[in-house]
Amino acid sequence: MARDISTAADPASAWLTRFAPLIKPGVRVLEIACGNGRNTRLLAQLDVKVTAVDVNPMPQTWENVEFLKADLERDPWPFAPETFDVVVGIHYLWRAGFADLCASLKTGGLFLYETFSEEQFREVGRPKNPEHYLRTGELLRLIPSAWRVIAFEDGLTDHGAFYERITARKTLVKNALTPEDIRLCRPR
Repeated sequence: MARDISTAADPASAWLTRFAPLIKPGVRVLEIACGNGRNTRLLAQLDVKVTAVDVNPMPQTWENVEFLKADLERDPWPFAPETFDVVVGIHYLWRAGFADLCASLKTGGLFLYETFSEEQFREVGRPKNPEHYLRTGELLRLIPSAWRVIAFEDGLTDHGAFYERITARKTLVKNALTPEDIRLCRPR
């Protein structure tokens, strides 16, 4: 399993922070591989109901957050047939379970995902295990083609890591952006 490169005191993912305004109050959010809770902390502040799952979740007592201990790589998918309004995955890749992750999102729901790209390995030498980083453009291929891609990035981030990142809606109409989506995609 990949080592968590962040600490609980670190800010939430910049990608999650950027697209958090699309998460409506009161919705149900699934966060996989919650680790030390740095992203869960941001989600807990959004007035949503969070299910944060990890093989070893940090013990926290935040309102509207349920921490669930589960090994997504060894145990059966714990959420079928349950669905969520938002699915968040930061710095975690398990290709064999990606279809289950996508199936856990309600139609119209928001999918926020980021993890290392193969360029991170080529330039930095880690993660060493090819199962822990995406091949070039792989994230776009993993997302169902009918989903509406709001934003996608592949490259070097401000803090010196190479990621593929995507924000998408589970729809039956491909890439029909709303004005709210477009506002978040414009340079600041």
